[in-house]
Amino acid sequence: MAKHYDAFVSYSHHADGRLAPAIQRGLQQFARPWRRRRALEVFRDETGLSGNPDLWGSIEVALDGSDWFILLCSPEAAASPWVNKEVVHWLAVRGPERMLLVVTGGALVWDPALGDFDRAASTAVPPSLFGALEVEPRHIDMSWARIETDLSLRQSAFRSDIAELAATIHDRPKDELEGEDVVQHRRLQRATRGAI
Repeated sequence: MAKHYDAFVSYSHHADGRLAPAIQRGLQQFARPWRRRRALEVFRDETGLSGNPDLWGSIEVALDGSDWFILLCSPEAAASPWVNKEVVHWLAVRGPERMLLVVTGGALVWDPALGDFDRAASTAVPPSLFGALEVEPRHIDMSWARIETDLSLRQSAFRSDIAELAATIHDRPKDELEGEDVVQHRRLQRATRGAI
């Protein structure tokens, strides 16, 4: 039976091999109920795939079993045949409505006159995403994270960006979810102190 995922993370290993695992951990931990192992189930190839002779088939199953598609946009991801293949599959099966764009490098430039990304100026857009969206997408700019050494929920900018992604996936307002994270953290501290 295929596993259900709240989100699937598509990225370039070369560009975001350090950021993608941090995003996965952040989404799994943010506003996590103290009795649950994870707040969200997030698929990332290095943690979600097992030894299997059908690599693409395993990725398709994970894509089909995911509610959201998080694309880490960078020039390296735009040039990756695997990332492009994942985008093509997601758009064919699920459409663009449940796709979240996170810019980690390069540029996303929307041309309102064309109703599409500017092909010359958008260096972080995979080929299959051109012409796929009907309206300008909201995206999160995490390009600052490439040089950041602390990619944890203790770092305020990282925490804010994770909260924004998590709020969309949970379908709750960001400020409400941030309040829930504080409440859950306090419950965990009380439970830990009680156990000690």
